[in-house]
Formats: sequence, structure tokens, C-alpha cells
Amino acid sequence: MSVSMDDSALLSRSVTLQLEQGLHIRVCSLVVSLVTPFDGPVTIRHGEKRADANSMFDLLQLAAGPGAELTIEAQGDGAEAVVNKLAALFSGEVEY
Repeated sequence: MSVSMDDSALLSRSVTLQLEQGLHIRVCSLVVSLVTPFDGPVTIRHGEKRADANSMFDLLQLAAGPGAELTIEAQGDGAEAVVNKLAALFSGEVEY
């Protein structure tokens, strides 16, 4: 995992997707529920694809399977907390 923050307060973290079934509908639903209370933008990237983390449709279109490299980006107050929660979910550190 790598973390970077620039002057515009964009927090970015890369993580390997450690979920046995990849980014499937139940996980996407949990992602949306985790980011909904957050005020700022949250984006998940997989290769050249980008998804608004508030959109299950966008997240499912990433088609990220086990072992995929994902980049989580968030900006605004609480960005670190939301990025940490998503990174823990994607890396299999928490059960869903």
C-alpha cells in the first residue's frame, strides 16, 4: 500500500484487491454506504477505468477481480478516514 497527499488535499492510496470474489455487488453496496456520509469526492481507479465510489453501477464496471490494483482517491474533510476504511475493506482486513 502506498499513500500520497498533495497541496490540494487529495488523498490517494493504492491497494491490492484481496477479496476472493473481487469487486462484486455486495462489496460495491458496502462501498457506497461507506462513502455516502462523506462530503467530498471519492474515486476508485482500476487501470484506466475510474469509478465514482457513490455509484454501484460505476464500481461494477471496474470489473476488478482478485489481485487487481486499485487506487482510492478522496478529497475533503475526513478523506483519510474514508480512504482507510476502503483500503481495509479491499485488502480483506475487515469482513463484510
